[in-house]
Amino acid sequence: MSQKNDNEKVQLLTLELLKVYIQICEKYHLRYYFTGGALIGVLRHHGFIPWDDDIDVGMPRKDYEKFLRIMQKHPIKGYGICNRYTNSDWHFAMSQFVDLKSEIIIHLAEKPRKANIWIDVFPLDGLPANKVHHWLRVKNILLHRYLVQIAFIDTQVDAKRNRPLPEKMILSLCKAIPFGKLINTDKVMSHMEKILSSSDFYESQYAGNMLGRYREREVVPQKYFGTPVIGSFEGIDVKIPEMSHELQTALYGDYMKLPPVESRVAHNVTIVKCRELD
Repeated sequence: MSQKNDNEKVQLLTLELLKVYIQICEKYHLRYYFTGGALIGVLRHHGFIPWDDDIDVGMPRKDYEKFLRIMQKHPIKGYGICNRYTNSDWHFAMSQFVDLKSEIIIHLAEKPRKANIWIDVFPLDGLPANKVHHWLRVKNILLHRYLVQIAFIDTQVDAKRNRPLPEKMILSLCKAIPFGKLINTDKVMSHMEKILSSSDFYESQYAGNMLGRYREREVVPQKYFGTPVIGSFEGIDVKIPEMSHELQTALYGDYMKLPPVESRVAHNVTIVKCRELD
């Protein structure tokens, strides 16, 4: 099978993966929240954003780390975890829950990347309430993120994303001069994870996903996450933040308004092989 941008097929395969993920979370009493575009999907479409093809979830770091330990100790045939500890080609500080029976190619960055059908699983961390400490923590995390992206600019940076001129100039410079060879990314990522986890999600006034696309904008009052409530996603009951409207408004503004047509793009995926669906 080789169907570029086979969006509907990817969505169906991702839904099957989601069902397994939810079963694990329910069995082991793990907290998760739909986040990002997946949460917009729940609130605006009661399912996938029509042109989207993935699901993002956030887990308080304690639950996130427990989830990873469970998957290591009690593996499920046909499913697995992709992160920097399981895949030497993975250079992100978050994980994916993946369908090992699928094989896809993602045409998003400058170089295509092989992968599996996935759910993005992000750790949710707390941040200091003190404004100065908060600002310093955010900038420190962003610095570490940028260093890793510079080191793997061909595979980590979205080549099609519209960027401000200064950012374009920096990217062009990094492509011309191999700064990345000077960066010990394992050390950088280990230090970043230590910084991220230094404030507990449950004990903090502010919390969020500093590894997401919108960086510091994804940090909100922790009460916005609150106790998970039920939302509907393609007929499946899923957990969403208690104050989802406030959270999404802080992140996107009027999230119920459809974006311009030119912004309605998926990950540009080619399916190579996949599991059979009922």
